[in-house]
Amino acid sequence: MTRRRIPRSKNGTVANRLTGTRQRRLAALLVTLTVAICAAVAFSQATSSAATKITLTEEDYFNTPGQISALSAYSKQFEAAHPGVTVKRQYVPFANLDTKLLTQAAGHDLPNLLAVDNPFVSTMISTGQVVPLSGLSGFSTKGYYPAVINEGLSGGKYYSYPVAGANSIALIYNIAMLKAANVTPPKTWAELVTDAKALTTPQHYGIALTCEPAEDTTWQWEPFFWSNGGDATFANIASGPGVQALTLWQQLISDGSASKACLTWSQTPAASTQFIDGKAAMMVNGPWNFPTMNQAHLFYGKQFGIVPVPVRVAGQHVVVPLGGEDWMVSKSGGTAAQQMAFEYIQGMQSPSMELKLAKLFGYLPGKIAVAKTYVKQAGPEWSVYVNQTLFAHPRTLGLGVKYPKISQAVWTAIQAALSGSQSVQSALSTAQSQISTILKG
Repeated sequence: MTRRRIPRSKNGTVANRLTGTRQRRLAALLVTLTVAICAAVAFSQATSSAATKITLTEEDYFNTPGQISALSAYSKQFEAAHPGVTVKRQYVPFANLDTKLLTQAAGHDLPNLLAVDNPFVSTMISTGQVVPLSGLSGFSTKGYYPAVINEGLSGGKYYSYPVAGANSIALIYNIAMLKAANVTPPKTWAELVTDAKALTTPQHYGIALTCEPAEDTTWQWEPFFWSNGGDATFANIASGPGVQALTLWQQLISDGSASKACLTWSQTPAASTQFIDGKAAMMVNGPWNFPTMNQAHLFYGKQFGIVPVPVRVAGQHVVVPLGGEDWMVSKSGGTAAQQMAFEYIQGMQSPSMELKLAKLFGYLPGKIAVAKTYVKQAGPEWSVYVNQTLFAHPRTLGLGVKYPKISQAVWTAIQAALSGSQSVQSALSTAQSQISTILKG
């Protein structure tokens, strides 16, 4: 193409040789082009805005101040980085969430995001109403503890990411109360019974137990059963290990060392509140309570201490369940909502965000390198939990979707024995029969 040369002045500027008519035509053309460009940009922005107007619904059971503030702050940050996206969170009590999610799944009406207790992941996968995260852009399994990331592995596909990492439970005790009763933290069941009785006064019980009809009751009882030789599948629940472990809990209640009101107590906040309010000298609970305890001016080494869950015979290895929650994305809302929901949980997987969430949730980060950094930063109150969590037993290992059904049989037996409606042996025998059928299925 031949370029037309425009005469220039001696100083190198373009010579103004255009006629008045040509100037007016050029001005008109520029105006027309400007209007067209502005219209195109406005249309593009309107189209983009419409495309990103997404409301993500989310359900979970998180109820500690640290957990609530962490999710609230993160959602605001996510919304600011994604104009047009709104995140609506709904709290559902722990004992009710699983049932609600199954009902919603049956009606193809799940929230876009669901945070579920890790043993329930396999059940949600079986509904066919959640999408494999490994099929979404940006997914990676790199760096995670195998036990953590594999919670969502099914059929070669990954369906979940950890919410804030993993956790476990240990015995937390009130230092002043133990000192006043002239007892030391128990290491064995016999010491636990003796200490709990000595710690019981008109003002407080020796220990707060969790015995509500829900998974947290099974989870609380598992260290006593598993550490005593109980099978991970509960196949021998009605034999010695199970009978001895449940008899221990029954004795604590019959002695008056634990309140029978525990039959309606959740692990958090019910049982934990008993301890925080000074109505119980000990509790078996987890590090997610640290922020709440600190707010109540209870600090490790000053007001409370932590030791492993006592074992029946000195020298037995303590086996605790692996705890934590997992994010899952439902099929609700179409592909755009699914990808946006994934981006929401993916943003929580960066090392810096993992550290923030772990601190506020009271969890151990799910990635090995981040966990090592966290342990260096965390206080001494984490020592028992870190050692236990790294070797904790995944509850669904080898059981998959059978675990929730088995757990229900277990907590039902615990409730029956502690309420007095059945003897320990009768309650566990009933559970044994149910579990055997489940395992064969």
